[in-house]
Amino acid sequence: MVSCLRREPASVLNDAQTKLLAVSGPFHYWGPVVNGQYLQETPARALQRAPRVKVDLLIGSSQDDGLISRAKAVKQFEESQGRTSSKTAFYQALQNSLGGEAADNRVQAAATWYYSLEHGADDYASFSRALEAAARDYFIICPVIDMARHWARRAQGNVFMYHAPESYGHSSLELLADVRYAFGLPFYPAYEGQFTLEEKSLSLKIMQYFSNFIRSGNPNYPHEFSRKAPGFASPWPDFVPRDGAESYKELSVLLPNRQGLKKADCSFWSKYIQSLKASADEAEDGPSAGSEEEDQPFGSGLTEDLLGLPEFGSKTYSK
Repeated sequence: MVSCLRREPASVLNDAQTKLLAVSGPFHYWGPVVNGQYLQETPARALQRAPRVKVDLLIGSSQDDGLISRAKAVKQFEESQGRTSSKTAFYQALQNSLGGEAADNRVQAAATWYYSLEHGADDYASFSRALEAAARDYFIICPVIDMARHWARRAQGNVFMYHAPESYGHSSLELLADVRYAFGLPFYPAYEGQFTLEEKSLSLKIMQYFSNFIRSGNPNYPHEFSRKAPGFASPWPDFVPRDGAESYKELSVLLPNRQGLKKADCSFWSKYIQSLKASADEAEDGPSAGSEEEDQPFGSGLTEDLLGLPEFGSKTYSK
C-alpha cells in the first residue's frame, strides 16, 4: 500500500482527497488506519494511558486554517469535472461542517448566533466567514488546546503551544503561516520576493525555535543541558493547564507570549453547546440517573438563553 501511494503523483492523491471532501464533508480526511501491525489501536484509546517514556510535545494552530479553503477545494474540483453547479457543492460542504442535514438545528442556530456577533450575517460572504470561524474553532483550534491540556496533565514531557494569527498578503501560497515560516519559505528563490525583511527575520526565529525543540525537546535551548535564555527572542513559556489562562507563543513579528487562547470561543463549544445537547437528550429520553448538579453542570439558565436566540444576523447583542 505504501509503495503504491508513493508511485502516485501528488496531484492524484490531492484529487482523491478533494473527492472525499465533496462526498463526505470537509472534515473527512486521510488518517491513520488500525491494521494490527503498524498501528495496534486507535489514537483515542492509546491516549487514555499515560506514556511509558518522556515525550515532549510542541503543538499549535493557525487562524487561517478553517473550512472555507477546504470547501473551495470542493468547488474547484467540481468545476474541473465539468459540473457547473459547483456553488451547490460549496454550500453543501459548508453545511456538512456542523453535521449536515442530520445536525441538531439548535446547535446550528446557537453557532450561527454566536459567530454572527463578530462577523455579521447580512450576505453570503459574511455567512461564510462566520461558519468558517465556527468550524475552525470546533474542529481545529479547541481540540489542539484540549490535546495540550491532556498531554500536560498525563505525560511526563514538556508541552509548548503556539498560535499563528490571521495573516494577509500571502493567500496565493495556499500554505498556513506556521508552515511557511517554520520551513523557511521566505528564503526559497521562487517566493522570497513576496516576503519582507521583517517576515524573513520572523521565519529565522521560528526555525530556531523549532530546531531547538527537535534537538532538546524545548524550543528555548539547543541542548538538553542548556539553560541560557535564547538571545534571538523572548523565552517560550511552558504550557501549564490552569482554567483557560495557559501560556502560548504567538507567531507574529514580535513573537509575544499570550495567555488564554480562544477561551470564550472554546468555552462556548465545551460548555454551552454540551449543555444544550444534554438538555435536548434529556427532553427526548427523560431525566437520567444522578444528582441535579450532574444533570445541569453549567448552570440552569444556559439552555433558556440558547433556545431564545435571535434570528440569524441580529445585531442586538455584543460580544
